[in-house]
Amino acid sequence: MSAWLRPPWLLGHLIIGVAAATCLRLGWWQWHHALQGSGRSYGYALQWPLFAAFGVFFWTRVVRERLSRAARTSEAYTSAATATVGLSWSFHRGETDTGPAARPTSTGTAQHDEDDPDVAAYMHRLRWLNADPRRRLSDYPGCDGY
Repeated sequence: MSAWLRPPWLLGHLIIGVAAATCLRLGWWQWHHALQGSGRSYGYALQWPLFAAFGVFFWTRVVRERLSRAARTSEAYTSAATATVGLSWSFHRGETDTGPAARPTSTGTAQHDEDDPDVAAYMHRLRWLNADPRRRLSDYPGCDGY
């Protein structure tokens, strides 16, 4: 089944189809009205088909963009799920009473997009928390508890 014919899109196709047909019908009506002597109707007769074309063009772009985004997300999820990211466990003596603390250390090739300031701040908080197992996020400078 084509992605364009999935049930969530069918209602939108129907609405755009009815709207485009209505615009074309109004353009035809304006054209006949213009032929009877109303000069202003020529402009409207040309505008209605343009409205129909714009609606179809816009709807096509929306559907393509959403399907493309869904495909990219699905592809990224699949590649991330199948990628092998090596984790080695480093055991070291934590300063807790419970004995050795185990923390995973990434040795894989996972890349983080730290060009985004929000992602960079989040990753900085994670590194700060990972530096000492006794730290809590509520102790992070400038953090309001969560």
